[in-house]
Amino acid sequence: MVFMAGDNNLSSAGDADLAEMRQIGSSDRVNVVVEFDNAGNHGTRRFRIGKDGADEVVESLGETDSGSPEVLSSFISWAHENYPADRYALILWNHGGGWEPSEVDRIARSVNSPGYNGRELTERSSSTLGRVMFRSSLQSVFSLSSPTERAICSDDGTGHSLDTIELEKVIGAGAKTIGQMFDLLGMDACLMSNLEVAYQVRKHVRYIVASEENEPGDGWPYNRILGRLVADPEISTAEFACSIVSDYIDSYTEFHFGDIVTQTAYDLSKIQNLLSPLDELASYAIQNIDQLRQSIWSSQLNTTDFNGGTLRDIGHFCKELEQRSDDKNVKAVANAVVEAHRVGDGNALIAEGHSGAKVENCHGTTVYFPMQKISRYYGELAFSKDFRWLDMLRSYFNV
Repeated sequence: MVFMAGDNNLSSAGDADLAEMRQIGSSDRVNVVVEFDNAGNHGTRRFRIGKDGADEVVESLGETDSGSPEVLSSFISWAHENYPADRYALILWNHGGGWEPSEVDRIARSVNSPGYNGRELTERSSSTLGRVMFRSSLQSVFSLSSPTERAICSDDGTGHSLDTIELEKVIGAGAKTIGQMFDLLGMDACLMSNLEVAYQVRKHVRYIVASEENEPGDGWPYNRILGRLVADPEISTAEFACSIVSDYIDSYTEFHFGDIVTQTAYDLSKIQNLLSPLDELASYAIQNIDQLRQSIWSSQLNTTDFNGGTLRDIGHFCKELEQRSDDKNVKAVANAVVEAHRVGDGNALIAEGHSGAKVENCHGTTVYFPMQKISRYYGELAFSKDFRWLDMLRSYFNV
């Protein structure tokens, strides 16, 4: 199931990806179904992909809001009803082109956003907030009582946090609809290889494939990915997830595009193996924050960051902390986090790839790690409730 939220300035990239899918098409063992909301006059279309476009029966839905969780839920229900399967993969396609300013304006006005004006529209549309996946995330921020509060939310990754909460709701509802966990959740979107995201959906998804970095406009190489699956429909989900990572990285490095790319595959049944050592690090840092604050600060400054500096590669941070601190205990717990990011049997990460100077030190996952303010919504995430990272951030900023 490929849900393509393409009613934005990257609609043409969606057309290119459909062409890649049609090079392979569906088979008697594999159904490839798409819902594509693209820009222009086509509206939203729903169909099963045929090889070279043959025998495609297109269902036209008119104009839909692909940023609505209800629209995504409807697509999952349609796919399950019409193309039931033993295994289900859901791919969320949103290359991060963002909402058109006119759409952001309509959303702000629909919630009677206090103190809203045209200048704020320009600021919010160009910020990271303008690239959230779900309309409800934008509505929540624009409902805040003042432009000042909304400005903070625009800069601190709140859109990402809110999207994560909404994602878990819609994926959980989808799992109930299909009567089982999703075997694979693919994020052909930006910045979603994130510990908070992985932990939030762990009860509904077996494997995730996602990128730490913003994805280039070409996104996933669907001809390679689907070609492998159609040729071998018995491939294990884990092996298929790993192949997506390698196919994605190879598709950029082979043609020397020079793009900065990342991709990671997780086994969510092992996610605790990744989070337990990080929790130990957070706990030790809280207890010794006065002694560690300078080494944490310098390590944070030198860690690869994303999403305007609110997300950081946690493996790289721990590597820096291990090298910069003189505390033997913090060196040990930081090294345990690095080791937990090794790709291999029994680990949460089953595949990781990257290319480009910016990401050469990346280990595959990010965590929320802003420079100053903590998102007002961050505490609502399951990760924040179950682990001590948020408490560590609060202790860190207090000193």
